[in-house]
Amino acid sequence: MPVVLKIDSKPSLYEPQAVEIDGKTFQIREVTLGGLEKIQDLQPDLQAGSAAAIRKTLELLLKGEVAILKDLPLKKIKGLIEVLVQRAISPTDEEKNGSGPGAG
Repeated sequence: MPVVLKIDSKPSLYEPQAVEIDGKTFQIREVTLGGLEKIQDLQPDLQAGSAAAIRKTLELLLKGEVAILKDLPLKKIKGLIEVLVQRAISPTDEEKNGSGPGAG
């Protein structure tokens, strides 16, 4: 039987991405379908302003100790989560291995 699509779950086609907050760098996690479901399940509580939902969402999206983000204003945290979800789900073509910054 001919194989019409072969997917290798590791390694990723995309360079790891990161955000820097107050001089500390956090790598953005690759989001799996299971991780996306967890993030979506947290949305009602997140929109209601639940601190636990905010922390869990950040833990799902970032590698590293998110507790140091406790002093960030909520407006910045909201923007951070929006960027992280978008970047984790839809990296741009410029960030594929071999074509982004540092490629060569």
